[in-house]
Amino acid sequence: MATKTLPRNSVHRALNALGDRWSQLIIREAFFGTTQFGEFYTKCGMARSTLANRLRGLVKNGILEQRPLKDGMARQDYHLTPRGKGLFDSVMLAWGWGVKWGMVSPGMATALTHTSCNQAMIPDMQCEKCRARVTLGDCRYAEGPGAGHERVPVQRMHRKRNDAEGEINFEVVDITGDRWTALVISTQYFGIHRFDGIQAYLGIATNILTDRLRALESNGIVERRLYDLVPPRYEYWLTKKGIDTYQHSLSLMFWGDKWLGDPKGPPVVVKHKPCGHRLGSMVVCGACKEPLKLEAVAVGRAVRQSAVRKPKRPRDTRKQASR
Repeated sequence: MATKTLPRNSVHRALNALGDRWSQLIIREAFFGTTQFGEFYTKCGMARSTLANRLRGLVKNGILEQRPLKDGMARQDYHLTPRGKGLFDSVMLAWGWGVKWGMVSPGMATALTHTSCNQAMIPDMQCEKCRARVTLGDCRYAEGPGAGHERVPVQRMHRKRNDAEGEINFEVVDITGDRWTALVISTQYFGIHRFDGIQAYLGIATNILTDRLRALESNGIVERRLYDLVPPRYEYWLTKKGIDTYQHSLSLMFWGDKWLGDPKGPPVVVKHKPCGHRLGSMVVCGACKEPLKLEAVAVGRAVRQSAVRKPKRPRDTRKQASR
């Protein structure tokens, strides 16, 4: 596999461990309770050979583990490990982005309920210190103790980023499942907006960068802004839809810091401007603002108590008989 020398970043390491879009679809379904090979095959829509390969990779990377279906049986199910369960924040935020912007797969749940407050909700990210909502504009970056450069593998794309009409409907897994797409978006967080600057920072080929920017623009994630007339030159800026991917990217970085971190420490430190502290994030219910836990999230909408009809009391037939 080809490699590139890039600035150290825990997001890069996380994407290496998570693999392509197929692997990330498997992880998402695992959080929604899927454990058996046949269930993954039905819900993820990939070839059996592809599914078997991705499951092996996720087991190798410590995200899934195999367990016997029953004592003494050769057949095994796939379950999330503690490292895999650590992706809960990332999966919740990715799901919320997809629902908010209408970018969900056919058959995917479009409503989740926080059972603690019994309300349908969209997950959100808050600062652990001041409990303010985490946004791109409120965060700044500094080099961490693990800063530097490292060689990382560059995965080949598994499908064309643009179809004949120049468009593909993205989900978050289409962004994070293709390394170059994810890295192009990440340059926006560091204030790199011009084509030449993005190319130099990533060491990416011109045709690949052009392709990824065109796909991101056609899906409303970035927009072009003219900054020079002769010849016409453009900068690329995240739209509101693109900015909303920021929380998900942060969650991947924090996961990578924890589970794939350098012994020296994180490569990048994020400071939260409103409170001045180093950012420690938590994902909360968008309705009650309390931290989300895996066991307190259910698929589907909550049933309002007022909408539940109480069973009628049985009539007392003895009184009628005595009349």
